[in-house]
Amino acid sequence: MTLIKTATLLIAALLIPGFASAGHHEKGNHMMLAAQPGQVMVVYHWPCADADAGLALLKALIAYERDASPYPYSAAPALHEDGAVVSVDVHGSAESMNNALAWQAADTEWQAQFAVMEATCGSADDLSSHVLTMQ
Repeated sequence: MTLIKTATLLIAALLIPGFASAGHHEKGNHMMLAAQPGQVMVVYHWPCADADAGLALLKALIAYERDASPYPYSAAPALHEDGAVVSVDVHGSAESMNNALAWQAADTEWQAQFAVMEATCGSADDLSSHVLTMQ
């Protein structure tokens, strides 16, 4: 009888971890939220005469921000269906967004890269933004 109990416990010990982790791969099928409540999402839309060049410049600007900004936030480049260059930025809060914008305005390298984008895409007056506070 002891041999049967031991064998049963051994089999159970070997099978239970497999059952416990069954379906673990299914978690990867769910999309994460684009932003959490309280975060601020900004969608920038800039019609650009040369969208490919504008997108390359935007990617370089985002890479610079990632390394240099003292106020971390995420930014993702995209092309709009109308051909415009788009950036989708997510800030931790409205205060964090305001700090990042102040840093951009004061940072000479950021301003220089933005000026190259403006020379490529056209007037910054055509740049629009939509600010969303996530709920």
